[in-house]
Amino acid sequence: MISSVSTSAMSNALSNSIVDLQKRLSIAQKELSTGQHADMSVAIGSQQTRDSLLHLSVSDIDAITASNNVVASRLEITQTSLQKLSTDAQAMRSALMTAQNGIGNRGAIIQQAQTALGAMMSGLNASSGGVFVFGGVKGDTAPITDTASAPPSAAKAALDAAFTSNFGFPPSDPLVSTITASQMDAFISGPMAALFSPASWTTDWSSASSSPLQNRISITRTSATSVTANDASFQKLAAGYTMLTSLGASNLSKDTFQAVVTAATNAIDQGVSGLTNLQEKVGVMQADVKSALDNMATQKDLLSAQIGALEGVDPSLASVTVTNLMTQIETSYSLTARIQQLSLTKYL
Repeated sequence: MISSVSTSAMSNALSNSIVDLQKRLSIAQKELSTGQHADMSVAIGSQQTRDSLLHLSVSDIDAITASNNVVASRLEITQTSLQKLSTDAQAMRSALMTAQNGIGNRGAIIQQAQTALGAMMSGLNASSGGVFVFGGVKGDTAPITDTASAPPSAAKAALDAAFTSNFGFPPSDPLVSTITASQMDAFISGPMAALFSPASWTTDWSSASSSPLQNRISITRTSATSVTANDASFQKLAAGYTMLTSLGASNLSKDTFQAVVTAATNAIDQGVSGLTNLQEKVGVMQADVKSALDNMATQKDLLSAQIGALEGVDPSLASVTVTNLMTQIETSYSLTARIQQLSLTKYL
């Protein structure tokens, strides 16, 4: 039996081989450039479910990390605001201590209290990324209403009404000069104190929620990540400043003004102590968020290493494969060219 192989058949066979080699080269080059298997389902087989779960864990960490960065920024603004409130309050307290010693300008003290109260309201309305940081879970609403607004705020109207009901004339009336120190003490500890109770505060002063924001700061932990404008320390500061700004202080007798100064000093002292506690509380939150960020960065590195072990290719082996395939293709092209040059007439 005689068998024969034509040059055409040989050429076609080599051409098919080249096409196959080119496909394999394309895959090998892709793996070399990406460092990953080109066809993951074939490469990792039964490990595909584990691979998917690892990717989901990394995505979860990335989402929490992004959220924590926002939380960290919000807490930084909160801490800065608290520090400013504390500085202003301590400066006010120093001025009041001077006034208690019979030194100091009454008008300057009243003006300082007005400035401090305005700064407190501004600080409590601080925002970050469109969220009011002291709003609690009601972060989309400004927590504090300006008592100097026109028309008068609910807080200012309530205080004026209580004052007028108690004394028979408003704080702006010159008759405030007839109020005795004991009468003023009774008003401050009674009707006025009621206006700065938690219930009145959330009715007349604050629109904030008493529930702080909660954030998932790690894979396994959800934590409070804010303080709210309804904290008692802010009520005490506001009460102390308001005693100096809204009780007709400029027209009070010397003794009665001293009674107001003493009461305001006590309220501001309590406010400063509360602010210190809040600063420590926020500091703990900041430390927790930073620790969570550091831990998740480590977890992500470990997960990424596991993903790399499943999906990755050996770069050295991939490079050798590309080189070998290119050599085979060049050899095939050379053989094809030689076969195509074969002709029977050359041998006749």
